[in-house]
Amino acid sequence: MSRAWLPRRFSTKFSALVALAMAAPMLAAAQDPSSDPRAVQVLGANPHGRRCNAALNEGDSSDRALDYCRRALDYPRLTREAELQLHVNLGVMQMRRGDFRAAIEQFDAAIALDGRHAEAHLNRGAALVQLRDYGPAVASLTEALSLGVTEPHKAYFNRGVARESLGDLRGAFEDYTTALDIQPDWGPANAELARFARGRREHLANRLGDAGSN
Repeated sequence: MSRAWLPRRFSTKFSALVALAMAAPMLAAAQDPSSDPRAVQVLGANPHGRRCNAALNEGDSSDRALDYCRRALDYPRLTREAELQLHVNLGVMQMRRGDFRAAIEQFDAAIALDGRHAEAHLNRGAALVQLRDYGPAVASLTEALSLGVTEPHKAYFNRGVARESLGDLRGAFEDYTTALDIQPDWGPANAELARFARGRREHLANRLGDAGSN
């Protein structure tokens, strides 16, 4: 793929939308966590943990919501599974607030508890994309894919963002294509492949124009 028709890079605003989409698989409980058996099992009698989970599902990333999650992590007799979920919940909230370094700290804490937690690796990669730390982002997203992440099309798409930013156009094109193969008619991947195709057409038109003028 020629660099002569390098597609336009992502804007910060656009990549932020991608990262928030990546966080979605981590919303573990239902809208009402008290009626979700899995949330009850994981968080048990931890009232702050239940409030943290409910706030996350409601899209609440306020200071109060973060405080719920932090206080939940201090709850006595916290199980490993509950601690893992709370670190990821807190990281997702911090991503929504644009505090990507703080989010990575939470995802790292989750990974320290369970190195094979695919969603934590995925969200870590999305946060690294936001920080334009593209090499480590590719590594985290590749790890998430190898571990069987829940929504692989989003991991491929974010990895495409990182690869494109590193100048690996072929790799980016392949990742966008794979994302669309997994999730047909998915808007973000459709838009980027259309951009690639548009750049290709413009490049060919320019070459034909140059040939015709000679």
